[in-house]
Amino acid sequence: MEDNIEESDDEYNTDEMESRMPSKRIVSPISLKSEFITKATTVQEFSAEESTFRRIVSKILWHPITGNCLGLLSLFDAYLSCADIDRRAANLPEPAWLAISMDICLVAYTLEYVMWCFVRRFGVFRDKMLVVDLFIILCGFAEWVLSETMTRFLDNFNLLRMFRVARIIRLLKLFRRFSYLKELRKLLTMATTCMRTLCWSFIFCFVVMTIWAMLLVDLVQPLILKLHEDRGIFGDCEQCLRAASSVMDANLLLFKTVIAGDGWGTIAVPVIEAYPATAVIFVGSLLTLVFGVLNLIVAVVVDTFAEVRERDVLNLAEEMETDIEMDKKFLQKIFDRVDEDGSGELTLSELIDGARKDPEFQSRLRVMDIDEAPAPWSATSSSSH
Repeated sequence: MEDNIEESDDEYNTDEMESRMPSKRIVSPISLKSEFITKATTVQEFSAEESTFRRIVSKILWHPITGNCLGLLSLFDAYLSCADIDRRAANLPEPAWLAISMDICLVAYTLEYVMWCFVRRFGVFRDKMLVVDLFIILCGFAEWVLSETMTRFLDNFNLLRMFRVARIIRLLKLFRRFSYLKELRKLLTMATTCMRTLCWSFIFCFVVMTIWAMLLVDLVQPLILKLHEDRGIFGDCEQCLRAASSVMDANLLLFKTVIAGDGWGTIAVPVIEAYPATAVIFVGSLLTLVFGVLNLIVAVVVDTFAEVRERDVLNLAEEMETDIEMDKKFLQKIFDRVDEDGSGELTLSELIDGARKDPEFQSRLRVMDIDEAPAPWSATSSSSH
């Protein structure tokens, strides 16, 4: 009797669970949180008294179509800059379509920046990418004004055209705007956040290299001159004779042979063969610079980026939202396969059958440490019999 009661209770609970199974397309609290996080950067710019027109302009700027169009425009402008540099290198006249196209790109950049100023007002100076956009626009107008005025006094003023190279920096916005460029955006973030570390690393490497350069000037340079006088081994290589004549020349020698790995056998090998004691300087500089300083720089740069990444809450939140969206799309495909009747809703039986038959669904449940277990009433029923 008790077994029958337990079985009926379980059947009731099963039917109740089937009737209460939600639709597979219902909006979860995670999606609401995602909308809150992703739109926080735009909604927080407005108050209740602000005009509807500013909101419309903001939606236009944040619309994916606008981002795609601006990205294609930046790519086209980069192509125009490359074509203009090739034209100047070949001393060819500037075609009209090239100048008009670059002016149109500059006008489009200016219009976009004006729209951002209208939406964010003084907040544009707190956004690094918008500050970069302002720099690009100012360089563009400076190049245009100077080319129209100074070329009347100077015959060759092509150096002003180098202002156009700054427009290529706009390509960096593509890495931040589109989520599927996550790897490139990480590279950009690492490059921008580690610039100070790289500067200090260069100074540290230069100091260590200068110490070895001083030893080269004092100890190796006389041996190089003596070796050339006795054997004439360097021939007509004037650069070899003055390679260690000063500290800066010795720095250049170490940078070329040790760091760049170029011409090690031109100076180092003949000197070491003639005077084996000099191997202490050449091999010692190689070990300290290549295996010591450079590897240390890589470790410090990676550690700096890891620290910055931990503090960058906004990018972490965006990556989490991207992962959530990918998981939702993955689960949507699984639920579409599990929904055999195509009703748009999943029953408990369909869910259990899908967990038993669908390999991807099984893998996802296994990762979540969810597995099928026998019902408690079945064990009780079998023990009573």
